Amino acid sequence: MDVSGLKAAIAERNKMYMEFFDSGDMKAVSELYTEDCKFMPPGMVTKTGRKDVADVLAGFKASGLDKVVIASDEVCGIEGNTAYERGHYEFHKQDGAVTAVGKYLVIWKNVNGVYQLSVKCFNGDK
Repeated sequence: MDVSGLKAAIAERNKMYMEFFDSGDMKAVSELYTEDCKFMPPGMVTKTGRKDVADVLAGFKASGLDKVVIASDEVCGIEGNTAYERGHYEFHKQDGAVTAVGKYLVIWKNVNGVYQLSVKCFNGDK
């Protein structure tokens, strides 16, 4: 896949991620990840698998993080069916106030023609 096609595919997946998170559908968010994914949220041990992703994100939502905004800064193919993405994010409360700002790094894998998050690490800027 060419770089513009890769960027478009990942942008579409990120759009889905934001929509699913904002609507509270953490199972749908988790299905954007590979079955054996590694999820590395700030202040926690590495989580493995879709259920862990859904559980952590549900905890974020329950804590008052109502909306997530994801923005890619860089997307590049690595080899074959793998790509990486570097970007930044914001979490917002229901009233729109920004509660967290940070950066992330994702390794994407193309599984049966669809890019899925395989490894995600993110942390706050403060």
